[in-house]
Amino acid sequence: MDATEEIRGFVKQVAIVLAAGLAVTAYPVYTTWGQASLIAGLVGCAISTVNVIAGVVSIVWAIDKPQPVFLKTILGGMAVRMAAIFIALILLVKLTSLDVLSLVGSMFGFYLVFQVLELRFIVKRGQGPKEV
Repeated sequence: MDATEEIRGFVKQVAIVLAAGLAVTAYPVYTTWGQASLIAGLVGCAISTVNVIAGVVSIVWAIDKPQPVFLKTILGGMAVRMAAIFIALILLVKLTSLDVLSLVGSMFGFYLVFQVLELRFIVKRGQGPKEV
């Protein structure tokens, strides 16, 4: 399986989780806390989605590289992604009227779920096909 197919497969998994998560949470959030909370939650979800896809793309790119390149890519990429999330969060809180609790709660919730998917991807990728 080539890198593009691996990434495409992972994005499909993310899409399924997004569809399920939004199907379960969107209506209750909307009816309980209103449209503003739903929009903030969707923004948080989008940030987490972009983050996990960027992480998997960097993993797929770096997996066959020498160890120093791999570690720099993964650890450096993680630091850059965390900084980008932090900056985005600060800017969204300061420059918009998004509901902070919904924004952060959604971002954190989807982040945790997506980290499980990312870890499964790494473990599955690391096992690869068995040679006889």
